[in-house]
Amino acid sequence: MGNSYKYTVAGHTFCISLPNGFDPETFLAPYVPFTETGPDALPVINLKVEIVETLRSVVTGQVKEVFNDEAPYFWLFEQDGKFLYGFSYTKKAPNCIVATSDDYSEAVVYVSEAYAQKLMEFALSNAIMLLYTFRTSGQDTLMVHASVIKYKGRGYMFLGKSGTGKSTHSSLWLKHIEGTELLNDDNPVVRVIDGQAYVYGSPWSGKTPCYKNDFVPLAGIVRLSQAPYNKINRLVPLLAYTAFMPSCSCMRWEPSATNALHKSVEKVISAVKCWHLECLPDEEAARVCCAAVEVKE
Repeated sequence: MGNSYKYTVAGHTFCISLPNGFDPETFLAPYVPFTETGPDALPVINLKVEIVETLRSVVTGQVKEVFNDEAPYFWLFEQDGKFLYGFSYTKKAPNCIVATSDDYSEAVVYVSEAYAQKLMEFALSNAIMLLYTFRTSGQDTLMVHASVIKYKGRGYMFLGKSGTGKSTHSSLWLKHIEGTELLNDDNPVVRVIDGQAYVYGSPWSGKTPCYKNDFVPLAGIVRLSQAPYNKINRLVPLLAYTAFMPSCSCMRWEPSATNALHKSVEKVISAVKCWHLECLPDEEAARVCCAAVEVKE
């Protein structure tokens, strides 16, 4: 037996069931601001945790691919004509395994008994992000690897390859642009509703503990690249697409999910201006960016 907890992010509700003996205040702390109190809110995802003696009892299939250039590494297994998923700190072996229903509405995350206390938070965070991304992909919802600031009631999103300074650029806005607030520093959610794109805080914010149950209209998307100067240019639609697309999470090996991703990306770039900022990590970069992208009343 265990205990179940419901949360809502960007309008999508999910339920997490923990085994007895696992305190939600310890293992689900980032989710607390997103607690769903409405008794009639029906979860689109139900995730259950099971403790097993060894993960070898769960996986008997073959490794299809291991994704990501750094931790967490994402494992894809093919077993009995279906996929199993895994996450790990290293490329040696998965630290947890996720088995899902065909539509990703039901799932079990398996954690080995010997490391359950140590790995539970890691397993839960990665499993629910995976399920949330897959399950909501057909509902104009995107999980984006980005940093987002809130300024004058609107959201501005900073994208870029790992190490290009997304968090640094947000911190420059926070320091030098009065009235700026951090909404999320790693995995915000973008959702298009009636032609308007909104950006939401989430329980997944990387190394920065920023778990805000808040949302604002998304007013600007900025792709960053390092340079010995500060210069910003507006991107035409095709370049905006290629700038935004790589930062969106998706199961790209499944055609239906990939098609849904393309449609959602197209809707976002049709509704939101996109920019390319070549920049230094300095105050001028923040001011140049703000002057260009800020929506004036």
